Amino acid sequence: MSVPYAKLPRWADYGLIPFINLLVAFIVAGLVVLLVGENPFRAAAILIEGAFGGGQNIAYTLYYATNFIFTGLAAAVSFHCGLFNIGGEGHAYISG
Repeated sequence: MSVPYAKLPRWADYGLIPFINLLVAFIVAGLVVLLVGENPFRAAAILIEGAFGGGQNIAYTLYYATNFIFTGLAAAVSFHCGLFNIGGEGHAYISG
């Protein structure tokens, strides 16, 4: 018999775990950039400048993120109903 896991506190489930995930993702991305031979901090600055550097950059970021946001919402509806949805790729393809 296996023992069920204890439920995490809300602050850990919604705050700490996502923060750790982002931190690990940035570390792995930084290591990849470092492996290529470039400065990871400069790459992060270019990424942030390209996404949020001005009005037009923010508009492009929102334009391209909208499709992914709605695809995630479509999958969330089916997951909330207890169903498994394999149509996410089709949603993203049709939405643009």
